[in-house]
Amino acid sequence: MSSLSSERQTILFATGALAIFLLITGLYPDLGKTRTPTSRLAAGKTIPVSITLVTADARDLACASDMEVGGARCAFREDGSPWAEAGQKPVLAPYMTVDNVMFLIPDLWSEPALARRLAADPPNVARNQLRRFTAKCQLQAIDKAKDFYVRWEPQMEWSLTREAWVGTISSCSVN
Repeated sequence: MSSLSSERQTILFATGALAIFLLITGLYPDLGKTRTPTSRLAAGKTIPVSITLVTADARDLACASDMEVGGARCAFREDGSPWAEAGQKPVLAPYMTVDNVMFLIPDLWSEPALARRLAADPPNVARNQLRRFTAKCQLQAIDKAKDFYVRWEPQMEWSLTREAWVGTISSCSVN
């Protein structure tokens, strides 16, 4: 048998490259998309954000600090104790974008699209049994928070975070 002709080799190579490309873009749909535009973010400016979530985040995510930003504050004081006046102010919690940028957002789950998702997919299911989804929203920056603590699940230790923007969200769509 003779070896493959150069034309057939080229076609085989192109087919293989296309298959790899399709596989990668299927596994990583956000690959190559614009990153969260934080470089020119300022108080009052609105930017698009894509936040990665599971509904367990409604109960699990928390921050700890004595700061108050835009009338909102973390659920816990800097020492890790809950505020005595719980529920009197909007509660900040840490959320990550699909490209790993953290924002502190007050009462995220009260946004209509996210409230509907929470009602349809209650957070009382184990985290590892929930399907991750993305909320595409508009975030209006309020101010930067500095030197606060976050945790991603109630049993985790607090982790110091040096800085993140605090912002409110609106116009969310869920996919």
